[in-house]
Amino acid sequence: MKLICPHCEKPFDIEQAVREMEHREVADLAAKFGKAWSIVFEYSDCFRQSEYGSVPLIKRLRHFKELETLFDTLKFDVKGKMYRTNWNTVVNAMTEICNLQKVGFKNHNYLKAVLVRGSDRLSAEGMTAKEEAQSSKVKGQRTEDPASLEPAPRKGDITADEFCAKHGVKSLGEILKIKSFSP
Repeated sequence: MKLICPHCEKPFDIEQAVREMEHREVADLAAKFGKAWSIVFEYSDCFRQSEYGSVPLIKRLRHFKELETLFDTLKFDVKGKMYRTNWNTVVNAMTEICNLQKVGFKNHNYLKAVLVRGSDRLSAEGMTAKEEAQSSKVKGQRTEDPASLEPAPRKGDITADEFCAKHGVKSLGEILKIKSFSP
């Protein structure tokens, strides 16, 4: 099927338009990866099925989008367990894989296996073990210290002794006795 360009009125194929959109998406992703683009592109070569084969553009684009998600969230899942990593660890893991010159990848499992070594495992709450330890330590301090259970004094609050001195009574019990026996 042929389409006609609205500007120059020349016919072109739909496949040609789709390829142009794919190239544009790859260029946008290249800009988003910035300095890491060269290693990301080299890593996508690991998805060749033979040493001298090539990776179709649509397949590269799919892998670039998956890597974009990894770079954005910095979280990944291995066997149902979530891990958090950082940007440098991802780049270093891809570099390590590219240095091995492996080919024939079907998915990112090998990358994830390399990433697990330098990443922190997340709990169901989305916290690392270190963050959970700090959180429980803070909670433990609050329950162990009875003073921390009392609310902080508000502006204008006074103690019972200050109240008694201000109103000229010896104890709050006297005020209660006076009020309870008053007609």
